[in-house]
Amino acid sequence: MTEAATDSPRRSELLDRLLEYSASHGLSEVSLRPLAAAVGSSPRMLLYFFGSKEGLVREVHQYGRRLQLDLLAGRLEGHASRADAVRALWDWVSDPAHQNLVRFFFESYARSLHDRDDAWAGFGASSVREWLPPVRRALGGTDAEAALLLAVVRGLLLDLLATGDTERVDAAFEIALARLVDPGEDR
Repeated sequence: MTEAATDSPRRSELLDRLLEYSASHGLSEVSLRPLAAAVGSSPRMLLYFFGSKEGLVREVHQYGRRLQLDLLAGRLEGHASRADAVRALWDWVSDPAHQNLVRFFFESYARSLHDRDDAWAGFGASSVREWLPPVRRALGGTDAEAALLLAVVRGLLLDLLATGDTERVDAAFEIALARLVDPGEDR
């Protein structure tokens, strides 16, 4: 792939469309021809821009994680308290409008645990490494505290996706937040 292909506006547009498609349908079982048709392209153009289906999946993952990190940074900054920052993060990731993106995230995360030599390889580990620093900064705590909060948020998101029980899961989040953030801080 040429440098011009990596900087192409068409490639950027395709990445947006591919992420949107992936969030709604996943990428695990789709073949290149139907994927190309769904995003308004051709298999040949997808191969030109991404090299292979594995390259395309890796690029969509990287692009999606970059967007998530940008959103994460925006959600965690500028709050009056640590609890408010973490609650803003929870409000965004648990919003029903983002359910497809969260589902795609977990599909990719689970695939990365089994498929260590393909397009999903390293997705889970990368997502943990990338999310820990901003979560740690928001908490003002240690890596271990950030890892605990991240695990709680992701576990509760899985519960929410599986059950749809927003009231119970939100209540569980508030309990976890109260225990992870200074007890004297507002809730």
